[in-house]
Amino acid sequence: VTSGEGTLAVTFRINTDYQDLMQEPAVGMFYGSFWHGDDVSAMGPASGAVDLGGFEVMVDLTDGGGPTEVLYTSDLLPAEELVILGFLDSDGNADPVSPNPDDNDPVTLPGDNEFDVVGDAVTTVEVYFGLLNP
Repeated sequence: VTSGEGTLAVTFRINTDYQDLMQEPAVGMFYGSFWHGDDVSAMGPASGAVDLGGFEVMVDLTDGGGPTEVLYTSDLLPAEELVILGFLDSDGNADPVSPNPDDNDPVTLPGDNEFDVVGDAVTTVEVYFGLLNP
């Protein structure tokens, strides 16, 4: 019998075509949140959806775009499909109290960052930056 909770061990990778277009190195603080999969569409979280908690971790993708080693391990999360949404503050100018991406910060896309949390297990996942913020 498994419990209804598990843990995600998070690695990171970037689309190297976008990395080549960046105006600064692909290194900085990642600001992200966990979301219930049912609350997220291709356009992002549904209106009124509440995340399951956020996290911040320093990410350096300058050595070939990743994947990195495990840089973050979550607290217990519900054993269901979750989405990790966030961005890499590659220019170091985000407000840590209310972080938002600006021009050319690498961002995650919902369809690339859906993961199944397995009860009573640690599952390694890869957060993928598939776009630069317009």
